[in-house]
Amino acid sequence: MSTDVLPERRTGTVPRRGRPAIVVGFLVAGVLAGLAWAWLADPIQYVVVRVGDQSGLSAGEEASTAQFGVIVTYTWIGAIAAALWGAVATWRWGRDGTTVSIALTALGAALGAFVAWGVGVVAGPPEPTVGEREAGALVSAQLEIDAYGVLFVWPVAALLAFLLVCWAVMPRERAEDAGADEHAAVTDPADA
Repeated sequence: MSTDVLPERRTGTVPRRGRPAIVVGFLVAGVLAGLAWAWLADPIQYVVVRVGDQSGLSAGEEASTAQFGVIVTYTWIGAIAAALWGAVATWRWGRDGTTVSIALTALGAALGAFVAWGVGVVAGPPEPTVGEREAGALVSAQLEIDAYGVLFVWPVAALLAFLLVCWAVMPRERAEDAGADEHAAVTDPADA
């Protein structure tokens, strides 16, 4: 009898205490990712323009590049946060790969994406206004996501981490056992 066999695990369900922990963990990751996004993103810089008694905000050609940078920053922060918590949650509560753990991971990651977006908008610069600023002053734009497909990065990264952890802990057939079965099939005296 071999002693290197993994201990029996109850399969088919996620422990009850693990169900809310998976989702709550993604919500916490969303808050932290939103704060990181607000801190690391470099938003569009508008210039205050005044002509006579009229005033407004103007953005140069670099505005589209800056907006793209804001979205890319959200994307990589979200991918890292979702993959990290997805791996931890799977390792702790979802290694059996049940439908419930897959659904909780996807749902929690999707909620985390929206939380990160909302926290980043609230914690980032306010909506730009001219106010009493002088002509030529720079005003930061509010963080925004106008390419909503990046919200799918969270569930995709979390589910990829889920798959990798499940694959890493999946029981495997030992090489010696597989080789012995093949050798026995080749040297079977009945075949001779």
